[in-house]
Amino acid sequence: MCSVPSKSPPRAKLSILLNAKLFRLTLATFIFFSSYSGSTSFVITSNNVKDNIVQFIGNFRNVSKNILQWNSTKDIALYPRFPNITASIGPSHEALNDTMPSKAVVAGSSKIPKRMINGWKTILFWGTWFGSPWNGGFGPTNATGLKLEGCPRWKCNFTYDHSYASIADAIVFTAGVFNPQNFPKAPRPQFQRWVWVDVEAPTEPDGLRTANNVRVHHTSPLINWTMTYHSESDIIAFHGYFLSIGATVRPLRPNLMSEHADAMRRYVEALERGDTLEKVMGPSWRSFVKRPKVVAWMSGHCPTNSKREAYVAELSKYITVDKYGGCGDKPCYTRHPISDLCWKNVLMGNYSFYMSLENNLCDEYITEKLYNPLLHNLVPIVYGGSDYDRFLPPLSYINARHYHPRELARLLTRLHQDPVAYGRYHVWRGYFQAKILGSMCELCSRLHTDTTTSYHTDVPKWRMTSGRCKAVPYNMFNSTVGKGAWRTIISTNYDTI
Repeated sequence: MCSVPSKSPPRAKLSILLNAKLFRLTLATFIFFSSYSGSTSFVITSNNVKDNIVQFIGNFRNVSKNILQWNSTKDIALYPRFPNITASIGPSHEALNDTMPSKAVVAGSSKIPKRMINGWKTILFWGTWFGSPWNGGFGPTNATGLKLEGCPRWKCNFTYDHSYASIADAIVFTAGVFNPQNFPKAPRPQFQRWVWVDVEAPTEPDGLRTANNVRVHHTSPLINWTMTYHSESDIIAFHGYFLSIGATVRPLRPNLMSEHADAMRRYVEALERGDTLEKVMGPSWRSFVKRPKVVAWMSGHCPTNSKREAYVAELSKYITVDKYGGCGDKPCYTRHPISDLCWKNVLMGNYSFYMSLENNLCDEYITEKLYNPLLHNLVPIVYGGSDYDRFLPPLSYINARHYHPRELARLLTRLHQDPVAYGRYHVWRGYFQAKILGSMCELCSRLHTDTTTSYHTDVPKWRMTSGRCKAVPYNMFNSTVGKGAWRTIISTNYDTI
């Protein structure tokens, strides 16, 4: 990202400064204003007189379309309105628009956003989340929900009402609709952040298309904050996370284990003591270890860049893998990624392990495929491009890329037959709680705390660089065991049958 200096307001033809103290003495003072390039607007630069100004200017309908921006000095000056599209932003100051609608369409609430109340921020969703409300993928989209979630700074209102485009502190775009034809028509205020959201891997067709869209239209400088699955993003758009049991404050990035230092310390001590699942969970531990079947996989997307289907095919030569969904032969209710019907009614009570295989081997690309089995008491077998120790408690998962499929089959069989050894993969549940969905907590909090002035210069390049996606060879298992192309993907000392 590049930093840009805050710009001083262009000088109007008639520059009028009004002493703030004098203004507080009387609201009968005349307000003088002038035209600049055919439009007039005010910059309010005294927080001390904020409430009086709002009330006073509200009576002047001839300035109803202008933007009032708060600054940190002690004067009031004239300021022309901003152009429709600008690559630079100023500090995150309070702002309002005199034509604010009487009622907003607020996500999760019918109340009018508290935009004119100090300490609140407004987040505008510029469209739905792939045809559904954003809370279906990101959890609570209202202040009450964020507060209950444990978000440290929760005073944000969320709306889909486009008439708030000129006063919103942030406008959130899905990457698929981020193009000039869809941009807001209202002038863009200097304080406003544009947030670009993309949860796809950069090597997926959708990821390639959205990146090319930014490249073709040269819109990277319009993006202030990125919101993707990667921790190098300005905001993380994760698919699941952990809560530390007993913690009173929720971290902004709870999907990272580094944010759970105290719970991690206590958990590692338990492992070092040799604590069993029975000691941690009590009598209920048997419900975790008594499963009639070993492993299942569910997917409707094949073939894939990661060649995960090839791994499953090879694994199936050595152990039974029940395959559900479009890539298998078994139906299991709906295949919606966050539906729990299949998990609760079929997978949860019948299997010990679940194949959590990503469709791309990209750094930190982790989807709901990982968190669903954790949430439903299965041990995930992960296959992706991430360093999973950064996202999962130790001994809570098995990394398929550390085992040839035949080697993995032997391990799964052994653990399935040993309840105590298998139970050790669930001891973490005494210290962490797995959650699915993302969160708007970090975005809300950052609007309250971040006053930097920045924008991106080349989002497509950054996406590919940070993604560090790995190409997987075709037919990687179609050769002698121990000498195949699979060794470019799987790290193991396994050499012989």
